[in-house]
Amino acid sequence: MRLTIHVDGGSRGNPGPAGAGVVIRTEDGAALFEGAFFLGRQTNNAAEYYGLIHGLQQVTSFEAEYITIHADSELLVRQITGEYRVKSPSLAKLYEQVQMLLLKLPRWKIRHVRREFNKRADELANLAMDRRANVIVRDSAGAEGECTPTDAVVDEPETVSSSAADTQVLRDAGHAAAGPRLVRVVAVAVPNPDVCPAAATIGEGFTVGTTLPAGLCIYAAHALLPTLLAIHGTEPQEFAAIPTMTVRCANPACGAVFQVSPVKSPNGRGRP
Repeated sequence: MRLTIHVDGGSRGNPGPAGAGVVIRTEDGAALFEGAFFLGRQTNNAAEYYGLIHGLQQVTSFEAEYITIHADSELLVRQITGEYRVKSPSLAKLYEQVQMLLLKLPRWKIRHVRREFNKRADELANLAMDRRANVIVRDSAGAEGECTPTDAVVDEPETVSSSAADTQVLRDAGHAAAGPRLVRVVAVAVPNPDVCPAAATIGEGFTVGTTLPAGLCIYAAHALLPTLLAIHGTEPQEFAAIPTMTVRCANPACGAVFQVSPVKSPNGRGRP
């Protein structure tokens, strides 16, 4: 089954009372889920990220083989695809959470669409801001109704958590005991040799197990580690299905861009 997700987020005041809207549809356009989520006090950009996080959390309830994500925030889409750097520390935390959620999807792509093609998600985001509460308009069974949990507080944003982040180190240790996992890091945009002290080491790419290659600069390591840890922390049966992730070096002057993916064994599965 192929699904599409439309996500949107916004705030009134930037920062101010914020909301996010999520619509999940089948390939033929049938709505499976429509939800409005109140986020408390947020900026517009943070609300867009929370909209995507809520959408990714909801879509895991469906057995989809391919998921297309639609968002009208060019900044969000270009940061997720690696075209733009995530400079804001607060957005960087949301970006890392999105990356971990994307690892749970079999295959996906994200597209920037004009606002008029994201109208329903925008309506839901405004509904959340109007009600200052979560509203589930349609659930996975197609039943209509509303779900309003405890009253939200405007000055305290809703916490969207990922258990993968909290248990990552323990899971990684357990998988390491079962055998090495290999992750390939390919430099699709090589570092600036006048800036990067590790340009010669990186070359066109390298393979990572549980240690990083000698000479890798701290900026590239800082950018790569969250994704590497997330990949190493997946369940064994999920490892081979992890999509290729795009990561930019944390040093703005470097210019290096990496593509990170699991190294599969000859039988098509991830290595032990």
